[in-house]
Amino acid sequence: MHVKTAADDDLIRKNGCDIRQLYPWSGVVTPPWNSTLCSIRPEEASTAHSHDTDETFIFISGQGHARVGDEEREVAPGDVIYIPHGTRHIVTNTSGQDPLTFVSIYWLQPAQQREGDVSQ
Repeated sequence: MHVKTAADDDLIRKNGCDIRQLYPWSGVVTPPWNSTLCSIRPEEASTAHSHDTDETFIFISGQGHARVGDEEREVAPGDVIYIPHGTRHIVTNTSGQDPLTFVSIYWLQPAQQREGDVSQ
């Protein structure tokens, strides 16, 4: 059994989020996708950005607001959002006390993989 703990992993600050890299997991497995655990601090927002990877957000705690392209909606635990590559997106934590936490899973489409790997 391989186990990662929050205490063992380094957190980085990227795109306005506190990020813990989940996959690839060095020495364990390199799947065809990458994954991070993301947390947005109370009353803060991610940096509006786009990238060459398709992405899915799975919200696990907190409350907030997401904008993907021209579409906007409130988000809560259990919500899942798909973001096509090249689409500008931003997530805002609307809570004054609690972080907004979600898992990000991102991957290149097969045509993009042939052109070369591009990570977030």
